[in-house]
Amino acid sequence: MTVHEALAESVRRHPQLQGTVAFIAALYEEIGRVPLDTFFEPVSATLVKKGGPELLEVRPEDLTSWTRHISASTLCRMRALEEPILGNVLAGRTLAAMVLLRGHFEAAAMAAYCLERLTEAARQNSPKVLSDLIPKTLFGTALKRHLDKDSIADLLTMCEGDTIRICHAVNSLDKFYFQDAAEGKLAVVYSLLCDFAHPNHRGVLDFMQSTDRHDGWLISYTRQERLHPEIQVHAIETLLVSMRGGYAAGEMLRCWRFSQQDAGMIDWHGPSVEDGARVWEHFLQAGSSGGVA
Repeated sequence: MTVHEALAESVRRHPQLQGTVAFIAALYEEIGRVPLDTFFEPVSATLVKKGGPELLEVRPEDLTSWTRHISASTLCRMRALEEPILGNVLAGRTLAAMVLLRGHFEAAAMAAYCLERLTEAARQNSPKVLSDLIPKTLFGTALKRHLDKDSIADLLTMCEGDTIRICHAVNSLDKFYFQDAAEGKLAVVYSLLCDFAHPNHRGVLDFMQSTDRHDGWLISYTRQERLHPEIQVHAIETLLVSMRGGYAAGEMLRCWRFSQQDAGMIDWHGPSVEDGARVWEHFLQAGSSGGVA
């Protein structure tokens, strides 16, 4: 089932999703037109230390390569997950859909976090504040915590180190998506998604049935989840929020340009007014459908 077929079936089952689905379809087409440009990645001098690798100097070409990496990888990861998310939602496989949706949400959050930190660095005219973030977002790996094991150490390069804190990234996505109205709603959504992805009991309650007894409960599990139409609706609404926030942040990153001044300072060229208007209209679009589950 293609994305468009899944969206059409979603509306057939849940007519209240018509506005949400229309926006997902338009956004899916819009992001399909975004070019995946070839870019140059320079050799960079990196200091390897206990806290993780750090760039000794952050140059314009480093910033260009980094923003293009994050923008393109966000697009590829999110788009690859959207068809299986919708397919599992419609098949009633809520657990699988939510686990995939969590990965989609994290990719969106990463883009928003990088955009926020880049904007702060530009305002401070301080590329140095990105010296550890760039390696973390490009070379961070969960394997780092097992570096003391010989079999793992052989797999890692010197530049691979710690990852970012995903809770910080989710907070960035919340601020980017809601702007002045941000109050942490997306952190709550992410916590719910984690209950499905982690071996928490809440995430498998739909596989369980209980019958009251005078001194407890009689419990049974089935291999098939119970269907919850309202959860299907919330999942599709949450997918739209993740698509809007992640694709918008990724596209804003792609619009940044950097150049070198004669004195060695960096000129930071953020998205133009036209870029901002385009992203607002085609990716965020104030007043459009799409709530938070």
